[in-house]
Amino acid sequence: MTNPTTYYGAIVLGVIAVIAGVMMLNNIVLGYHGKLGLGALVVGVLLVILGIVGMFMARSRVS
Repeated sequence: MTNPTTYYGAIVLGVIAVIAGVMMLNNIVLGYHGKLGLGALVVGVLLVILGIVGMFMARSRVS
């Protein structure tokens, strides 16, 4: 995938998942969900890493 928009989308979804995971673990709005909160954090961090690495790989391949 050479379209950087997909990587920006992955970063945005990752940040949203991290925020939702923190909210679930701290019982802020969504209630306390231990396993679901940790799962959201893990998926969010993986999406952010995937988006950042994908952007750099696409940029270095084009140059």
